[in-house]
Amino acid sequence: MSSTGHAVQDHQIIKGEKLTSSSSTYRVRSFLGQGTFGTVVTCTRMVDMKTVAIKMIKNQGFYAEDAKNEVATLLKLKSLDSDKCNLVRWYQVFSDKNHICLEFEHLDKSLYDFMKERYFRPFLLKEIRPIVQQIASALGHLKAVEIIHADLKMKNVMLVNHQQEPYKIKVIDFGLAHHVSAANIGSYIQTLPYRSPEVILGLPLTEALDMWSLGCIAAFMYLGTLLYPGRHEYDMMRYIVDIQGQPPDHLLNLGHKTHIFFERDCTTSSWKLKTPARVHRETGIQPMETRRLRLSSLDAILRHKRIIHEDYADSAAEMNDVLLFVDMLKAMLELDAAKRITPCQVTQHPFISMRHLKSLYPLSNHVRSCFEMMVVCWNKAPTPDKGKAACGLLQEGSRFKPQNLPSHPPAEVQPHCSNPHPCTSSQTTFSNESGMKRKVDHEDLTENDHPSKRVKHSQDPTNLSHPVPINAHPSKDSQTQKWIRSEVKMASAEGVRSRCVTFDHYRRLYYERMRVGNSSAGPSTSGSSTQTQTCTSPQTSQSGLKRKAADVEDVQPRKKPSVQQAASLAQSLSP
Repeated sequence: MSSTGHAVQDHQIIKGEKLTSSSSTYRVRSFLGQGTFGTVVTCTRMVDMKTVAIKMIKNQGFYAEDAKNEVATLLKLKSLDSDKCNLVRWYQVFSDKNHICLEFEHLDKSLYDFMKERYFRPFLLKEIRPIVQQIASALGHLKAVEIIHADLKMKNVMLVNHQQEPYKIKVIDFGLAHHVSAANIGSYIQTLPYRSPEVILGLPLTEALDMWSLGCIAAFMYLGTLLYPGRHEYDMMRYIVDIQGQPPDHLLNLGHKTHIFFERDCTTSSWKLKTPARVHRETGIQPMETRRLRLSSLDAILRHKRIIHEDYADSAAEMNDVLLFVDMLKAMLELDAAKRITPCQVTQHPFISMRHLKSLYPLSNHVRSCFEMMVVCWNKAPTPDKGKAACGLLQEGSRFKPQNLPSHPPAEVQPHCSNPHPCTSSQTTFSNESGMKRKVDHEDLTENDHPSKRVKHSQDPTNLSHPVPINAHPSKDSQTQKWIRSEVKMASAEGVRSRCVTFDHYRRLYYERMRVGNSSAGPSTSGSSTQTQTCTSPQTSQSGLKRKAADVEDVQPRKKPSVQQAASLAQSLSP
């Protein structure tokens, strides 16, 4: 945006201009966004020189009414802990230059902008998981106070500080939020690509409409493109029917707007989707095909995932992960809002809890990296207070030193869904964003502005924009787990595939150690810097396996030996 200013009502907001509240003066630094409501600017709060975001809303007509409704929603959320509930922090409201000014904390960038910087390269599953968990946590807290966000989308999910806290997010923009009791059938809410079937058909509205939007966000991150990029509601319904089938007749019978998209079959009296030609004749709207990716079903998403790992455990673990992701996605995109998965159920879903990973693939590097990525959720989740619990993983996982490896999430961390008022802190949040508009039908349809710049999705698990610290809860036998992982990693780096260094061998070796307990025959370390590999069978003593974990971390992959060399090495190392 231009730094020379933006026309808002009759006043020109200029960079360097000052805004004044009862508590401080603010100097405008830059412009973050503009909509029909007004402008969002970055300001320096002069009283403490802190950077904040101020949403300036025109103080006239329905703009002022919308601002009052947004303030009313923010006041209801004031009792929630913004950091634990993943909601943007709101500071105050004041008036200046005939504007209603809402002051929020300053956040990093939206998920949409972050994905655009990556040329819409799809996210890895381990990147999607913490984002979905945190958004579900935010929706759980909104549901507890009976508030519908009504405009959840990629632009309204902000990274807090991606450099310091990778994939830590907060939900913003409560301009369309309202109490469940105030949800009117036929309301013009939700951006089109994220609009739920109940809104399109004119059915009763509940908090479940936000869960549909979350499903669309998850699909966007996984595919790198919008699942339903409709430009009109008919296109949206046509795409939904193509992929998920027609909504049940009992829903179509209740829909106030069903007749716009469906017609009665003369022979069976059942509903059927109108043809694009008929819709064009009746409404003058020309249906268009805007999908970059055409799927026959949600299960077809599985064919768009290439699992390439040298290690069998990593391949099996990630394939299992994809299957459960699609299962969760189908539950989020359930056509019947009454059957749609709830925020609490999302946090309990195996894809989020990763129970399937820790139990089936304890030695997989893919599993290890997934648990490392989820630390942002375990360490920021709300803690139960006097029996009250919020949705999600509630208790903080103890932190490891960087050299330690996570084995599974904290045993005491369990999802709860019983608290009607999850958080009790005195702070709430909100940030800056440009997507706070009344008319948002065509927003987010330009995610592929530069298709020529799209890059192929890399399956390299180390291909992260920013490294994530290794923090997790220790297992009961963390030393054993650490040793086994080190040996497997070393063997993989060496390229040796003999019978002594296979995944199955170390798995048997691990369970053998678990049976005999932590005896004196456990793994030992040597002060020598020489990296000599020693293999033993599960029945033999472990004393010959001498290697520092730190040394193993420094092993660099070398050229894979030939079959003859590997066989010769295995024979020489066999007892």
